Amino acid sequence: MRPLRLLLLLPFLTVALAGPAAASDGADGFIRTLAATVLPQLTDPSIPIEQRKTRFREVLNRDFDLDKIGKLVLGRHWRRAKPAKRKEFRKLLENYLSGLYARRFEDLAGLDIKVDGVRDFEGWSMVYTTATRANGAPVLLDWRVDSKDGGYAITDLVIEGVSMVIAQREEFSAIVIESGSLDGLLIKLRMRIAG
Repeated sequence: MRPLRLLLLLPFLTVALAGPAAASDGADGFIRTLAATVLPQLTDPSIPIEQRKTRFREVLNRDFDLDKIGKLVLGRHWRRAKPAKRKEFRKLLENYLSGLYARRFEDLAGLDIKVDGVRDFEGWSMVYTTATRANGAPVLLDWRVDSKDGGYAITDLVIEGVSMVIAQREEFSAIVIESGSLDGLLIKLRMRIAG
């Protein structure tokens, strides 16, 4: 697999279909638990793509803070958006990510994620991990994990120093600027979802 394809999939690697880790396990335990259960659940080619997409959507809603991610990736455009547009964007983001990543998980068979350390901050932690394959170079991954409702939720992933939230914000902001409004981004996301 090309390194770029791996990088595109990594933001959603440690998502699991088992229940979230308990708060007492710490943010590193949360990531460790998710990493140990995600690949077998989402890489099994015997599971139909629509079922994997449904499972992945459940995982997005449970183990990621999509409300916060949506706010972060829209940046200044979020502040200007009316509540109805924010709600529509949040739903489109969920649908877009579900479709985009569910199809790519088969490529991740054999990937191993090891927790290297954790640094705790007020209300959030950065969990440092390394992803390796038997025949590939290791990739450094830093997971931003926020405390949420007595548990944890992923809000960003930094891959080899590049924040996925910032990268997505730059892409979405360029679409908003090019189209002249947030509506242009919503139209573009609808088109991408439709295929």
